[in-house]
Amino acid sequence: MVSATPSRSRAAWLAWLDAFAVGAGLGYLAHEYREVVVANPGVIGLTLLLVFAAGYMIRAAVRALRRAGSRVDRIFAEELEKKPSPRPR
Repeated sequence: MVSATPSRSRAAWLAWLDAFAVGAGLGYLAHEYREVVVANPGVIGLTLLLVFAAGYMIRAAVRALRRAGSRVDRIFAEELEKKPSPRPR
């Protein structure tokens, strides 16, 4: 039988697993290319800043889309309540 794990906790678990995999991969690359990392700290810092900014922008976009989706759901619910029942009484 399939586990009854809620989708949000599964998504969170997968996000942690992805973060661990990315961290392990970056750690390996930093170990292999140590001289490049030490020689170019400004470029690496700027790249990290851009990655974090892109992550923040994606997070903000997802939140805005979810908020808009819930507003649309509320409007549909209100409109459907106002309609008369299609079944004759």
